[in-house]
Amino acid sequence: MTPTRELFLDRRLFFYVILVIIMSGYDAVATMQHIGRGVAAEGNPLMESLIERSALLFFFVKMAITTFCMYVFYRFSHKKAARIGIQTAVGLYSLLCVYHSMIILFG
Repeated sequence: MTPTRELFLDRRLFFYVILVIIMSGYDAVATMQHIGRGVAAEGNPLMESLIERSALLFFFVKMAITTFCMYVFYRFSHKKAARIGIQTAVGLYSLLCVYHSMIILFG
């Protein structure tokens, strides 16, 4: 089997990884929007310092960290802990997306 075929063996987990990266992007944009409107604050002190310096820097670092972590989880998805990590990320980012949507609708 070629390395590329091996990379995409578990399509469900690969879809979850892509979904987490997309939700992370939404989280970053929504967070910046909410902070700009004064209805929310960044909960992570490191990310807060990046937002204060540059929204673009914040977005780039957040996406780079998320993408790297999801790559590592997927690369080791033959291990149970990595699969749990991917599923946990999907769950947590889903909750964050609901939170951001609630702020948009009711905030």
